[in-house]
Amino acid sequence: MGKLIAGGDSFIYGSELSDCFIEHNGIATEQVSQLTYPALISKELNLDYVCAARPGYSNSAICRTVMNTCEQHKDDIELAIVSWSFSGRYEFRFKDSWEQISAWTTLETVDKIEQSFSIDNPIVLNHHAVELDRAGRIGTRDFAKSYYNYVGSNYIAEIYDTLTSIVMLQQYFLRNDIPYVFSAVDRFKFDVEDESITTLKKQLLNDDWVWFNDKGFYTWAQDMKFPFATTHPREPAHIEAAHIVYEYLRYIGRLP
Repeated sequence: MGKLIAGGDSFIYGSELSDCFIEHNGIATEQVSQLTYPALISKELNLDYVCAARPGYSNSAICRTVMNTCEQHKDDIELAIVSWSFSGRYEFRFKDSWEQISAWTTLETVDKIEQSFSIDNPIVLNHHAVELDRAGRIGTRDFAKSYYNYVGSNYIAEIYDTLTSIVMLQQYFLRNDIPYVFSAVDRFKFDVEDESITTLKKQLLNDDWVWFNDKGFYTWAQDMKFPFATTHPREPAHIEAAHIVYEYLRYIGRLP
């Protein structure tokens, strides 16, 4: 059976959807949801679903893991759906593992996260607490503080990093003749006066992108007032998004 490869962050992984958290003996673990819009499209197309997305992924991580996943399944891929993340996230190699950093990585407690998003779900709060504790132990917190102080908060750096990942994955798909479609959690602001960004922008193929009322999935779901868990849209938003993406794929002739 052919495969649909999905890439992205927590919105494609399916964080906070009803089948994502598994609780056993008071301990909650996460698993890839089968209720996200790429998963629903794979069911509609009768394709095996392979999800490379993970919560917190930066755009460079999305590019890297989607390419690696495609290499593992290259002979069976019928379609790839990739949703790009927020541009202020980064990925670095720390000793033996790839690590994600964001502005939240600089925090020492979950208090600011809880206040910023009005999180009252103990499972979600515990997840963030565990991640922050790990960031302190392995050194990513101290690194993130320095990185965002000198580099990471520069929007040109954000956009250049994001565009590099997008163009790289686009060229990988084209070189390997893999049908794909891109989207994002929010629209990027690429109109930055920088020669390198202008050059990269010229490489983008605009007809390979699908939007939701001209918005990213996260922003669209907010504007449409779909039900949210704490920070993620619930199942109704994914059901409607699946219809939109499916119809766009049909329109551009990219359905398997």
